[in-house]
Amino acid sequence: MRLEPQIKRITGYEEIKNIMRYIKSQKKGFITNFYFGEARCNLFIDKSLLFYVNMQECIFILRKDHNFYHVYYIAANKDMLAKSLQMLAKKYSNDIFVSDIIGAKPVIDDISSTCEELGFEKYARLYRMSRTKNLDEPQQLDRKIEYAASEHIEQMLILFEKYFDPYSEQIPMAEEMQKWIDTQNILIIAENKNAIGFLIFEINGITSYLRYWFVHPEHRDKKIGSALLRRFFHESRAAKRQLFWVLENNENAIARYKRYGFEPEQLFDQIMIRRQT
Repeated sequence: MRLEPQIKRITGYEEIKNIMRYIKSQKKGFITNFYFGEARCNLFIDKSLLFYVNMQECIFILRKDHNFYHVYYIAANKDMLAKSLQMLAKKYSNDIFVSDIIGAKPVIDDISSTCEELGFEKYARLYRMSRTKNLDEPQQLDRKIEYAASEHIEQMLILFEKYFDPYSEQIPMAEEMQKWIDTQNILIIAENKNAIGFLIFEINGITSYLRYWFVHPEHRDKKIGSALLRRFFHESRAAKRQLFWVLENNENAIARYKRYGFEPEQLFDQIMIRRQT
């Protein structure tokens, strides 16, 4: 591959596989924060949201989201990442870049410090919590909770846009939500046909992932959140592990999760942002 520091659209998943192979073939090391599976990549590709920039020892994958790009790196090592990131930030100084640095604390502190030297700032930090004990007990399921239908997508997207932070919480697309609806992975509580609470999860093998958990601010004194969470436990009763990401400074939520048997892991996600210059 020759140096082509231009943003180019990704047209097929095979291109991503080739990028991974190319960096690995140099045998100079391999670091990345790109962990999307093929199905999700294809959703982004179909919507023309995935791009790449080739910097030789580092290739960036960019995902368009609102008015900014999520930046994912596939690099030989940290030095090559730093050199390439400097070139990227300089060439595209009018763009907002957001990047998730994922790993153990020493790793993310090291890379995030490099990003700060290049004009990025720390935006938020999340860490992962999980539990391996199945606390699901026989219970009468709350009849107000139902599986979401396609008719709920528009309502939920409005709630996402109003109450979620696109930089740190990665608002899903309608197409992603439809797939979760098809597999009955969205639980919802509605009042007068309006969604007032929902929970989105995925089960992959023996692991159940809690993706989003939301209760409308006007209805947060009705035990809706706990009802949704208990139903999530019931839906995940066959899983050996349940996990999710939580903002490090969300002390109330962390305390609540701990009461349900979740414990923090030593895996962090440092979100960095480079604003327009």
